[in-house]
Amino acid sequence: MWWQEADKNKVLPLDDRFAPRFAENAERHRGNRSRYTFWKGMGHIPSDVAPDLRSRSYTISAYIDVPVDGCEGVLISHGDLTSGYSLFIRDGFLEHDLNIGGSHQMLKSDRKISAGPHIVGVRMKRNGNEGTLTMFIDDVEVGTMTTENIFWLLISWSGLDIGLDRGTPVSHYESPFLFTGDLKKVEINLDDDQVLDFHGASRATMARD
Repeated sequence: MWWQEADKNKVLPLDDRFAPRFAENAERHRGNRSRYTFWKGMGHIPSDVAPDLRSRSYTISAYIDVPVDGCEGVLISHGDLTSGYSLFIRDGFLEHDLNIGGSHQMLKSDRKISAGPHIVGVRMKRNGNEGTLTMFIDDVEVGTMTTENIFWLLISWSGLDIGLDRGTPVSHYESPFLFTGDLKKVEINLDDDQVLDFHGASRATMARD
């Protein structure tokens, strides 16, 4: 009966290739692009055209000028409280939240950011089933962590913002957490090492559970 109704209402054929089709859509929108430049206030940029950080190495660099009395706020955020990433300054420290399905993997700089112009950010290096995230201030390493829990299949259905977090917050702050310093631009550079192994990622996830 179900199949007859499905055929009559043009539901067939069924297609459960969620992950491969998601990747196909991403490729159609982004092509082979590997470098992005965003300016303060840009957003809300849909996930379909945002940088594809899944299962690869990448670098996020924010060009900022910190006033003498300090500043705080989001430099770049992509996603929402359920999944995504955010790079922000709080209490003078640079912080990054790798939010995978609501599990917050936090990285915080080992020093405060001094007044003046800086290039701050993070570098993700994928190595097999692991990723090593390194935080930097002006090419000086200020924090690092290694995790098996990176973006394998999906970053978020929600989009990307520069200089604030417009939606439900990616990390533990109150949105929009507007950046109060001078944000010149944010650059994202993608390495050519992306491997979208949907079945392998699913098996790894189930094994961890």
